Amino acid sequence: MSKNKTGKYFKYAIGEIILVVIGILIALQINNWNENRKERSNELKILNTLNAEFNRNGNTLDSLLLQLKRIEQSLSFVLQKIEPNPKINFTAIELDSILYNSFDNPVWKRSEYTLRNLESSGKLSALSNEDLRSKLYEWSLVAIDIEDKDTDASVGFQNLLNYYKENGSLRNLDVFGDYIPEGRSSLAYDHKKFFSDITFENMIDDYMVYTRQRIKRYQKAKVIINEIINLTLTEE
Repeated sequence: MSKNKTGKYFKYAIGEIILVVIGILIALQINNWNENRKERSNELKILNTLNAEFNRNGNTLDSLLLQLKRIEQSLSFVLQKIEPNPKINFTAIELDSILYNSFDNPVWKRSEYTLRNLESSGKLSALSNEDLRSKLYEWSLVAIDIEDKDTDASVGFQNLLNYYKENGSLRNLDVFGDYIPEGRSSLAYDHKKFFSDITFENMIDDYMVYTRQRIKRYQKAKVIINEIINLTLTEE
């Protein structure tokens, strides 16, 4: 009888142990499910924030590309008119307007706050979409390339501006903007002399090269932005 009772107690103990183990496994499974749900929820928030940020960047880039193409057209016009005996049938005001459109150096004010936070916190590598991680890395490389070319363009633009400060009238250009309501300069100078000056031609050419390089890089950036926007679209 004692042996029978011992056997029953042993079986009961084994059953209790099995129930406890099952309970622990269920608790662990529930905990893992909750953790996965939290991680997925956090990732969805990151994706939504990235999507919004790159949408804004895409919109500002579209505006900048329009500006750069306008500058390119003006620079191209000026470059084609430079020759030993320039044949220009434009008034001084019309020429100043063309040069005003050429002498511009817009800057892309893009946002990278979310991406920088992801990189600094180490959360970038935790994104589940490998294609997105790869595309964000590609974006970082393109952004560095853009910054380098923007710096080169700024130098080229400043050289052109300094040349015109010494040889032309900035006031006559600035009247086409918003800051010189006082009107044109009363000081006379020869507008056409620029169109037969090799120094002026070199500076226009230099800035034209930088402008076209910027356009090319920005167009590449636009493609990557669109790809990132598509990769960060979320499905609840």
